[in-house]
Amino acid sequence: MGAPRRNTMHDQIARVLRDRIATGVYPLSEMLPPEMLLVSEFEVSRHTVREAMKTLVNEGLIERSPGRGTIVAPPSKERAVWGVKSLDDLLGEFAANRIAVVRHGPVPVREVPELGILFSLRSNSSLYHIQRVIKAESGPMALNDVYTLPKYAAQIPADLIGLKPMMKLIETYCRLEATRTRQVASATSADARTAKLLEVRPGTPLLNLKRTYVDRHDATIEYTELLFRSDRYQHTVDFFRAKRGPRAPRATAET
Repeated sequence: MGAPRRNTMHDQIARVLRDRIATGVYPLSEMLPPEMLLVSEFEVSRHTVREAMKTLVNEGLIERSPGRGTIVAPPSKERAVWGVKSLDDLLGEFAANRIAVVRHGPVPVREVPELGILFSLRSNSSLYHIQRVIKAESGPMALNDVYTLPKYAAQIPADLIGLKPMMKLIETYCRLEATRTRQVASATSADARTAKLLEVRPGTPLLNLKRTYVDRHDATIEYTELLFRSDRYQHTVDFFRAKRGPRAPRATAET
């Protein structure tokens, strides 16, 4: 086994710039700061900044041209990149013009018994189910199944259901706020119906993200599951160090 690759300074700068692009700090088709400003910000040589830029050019995230400078490349036809920093980032993940609603309406809990347990419902109850196909420029990117309580869906204008994030609609029209979201990521493969909707072959590997939104009493508000084509989507998450209290003074030896 070879030695692990060092995380060089230009790798670190590329990661910061990549994150700024993914989260919209540097908007699509807009200019990046000039090289010398980045040299000053990161306190590195111009060569190091150029190496970081070269990495992002190879990833298709930026475009460079003599006399014009560096711009954030238009969205790739092959893959969407999206960054997560907080619960709020989950509520604006997809644009309405890239969503096709497959179905929406009540479903018996007996068809999804594991969700009945999650929502603390009886077996003769119902959940409200929305299924959507999320699209990239090159075609279907993800299949999204959303479940919530019918009493929440009943308070939301019908023409908005499915086209906007359900959790955001619930917060707006039901005056109920999600205070925590648990996400579970795993790998799965496309069954025949999913394969047809995502335009892949049955058995194609997919990224599976399951999210549960709960209120301040830990009651489930929404459950959503996303099945992504890995060739058209890249999911990034930033982890921040928790704030620490003041350090205790070091003990000193008495003489």
